Amino acid sequence: MSMIPLAVIMISQSTYANAFNQKPQVSTQENNAFLSTKLSQTSFTVAQASSLTGVWNCNDGGVYFIRQVGNQLWWYGQSADGGETWSNVFQGTIRGNQIIGSWADVPKGAVRGYGEMTLRISGNRIEKISGGENFGGSLWSR
Repeated sequence: MSMIPLAVIMISQSTYANAFNQKPQVSTQENNAFLSTKLSQTSFTVAQASSLTGVWNCNDGGVYFIRQVGNQLWWYGQSADGGETWSNVFQGTIRGNQIIGSWADVPKGAVRGYGEMTLRISGNRIEKISGGENFGGSLWSR
């Protein structure tokens, strides 16, 4: 899903008054100061061009169930044997084309690793670019 920064368009009193041939109640300078203040207090949400939510395969032989909510990403990953060898979770923040986050193995599997890593998003691929030295996978695709 593509998200575009949103803004609230406010019609100034002078514009409204001009549209109906009436005199404005406040000066243009006062109105511009008001609009400037309101816009500086407004926050904008920007999301990735496409959602990363879905089932992904990795070069470690595992399957990853990824969920993206805004700029936050979570996954549950498990080995091909249903998670008996290893199972892990990850939580990260998307910044541009990178995901920066932390992962940990969970007790479903036998492995007990954890750490931080940075990933790069490239279309339908995610690649580990730093950290995660004791994490088995490095390339995800869907």
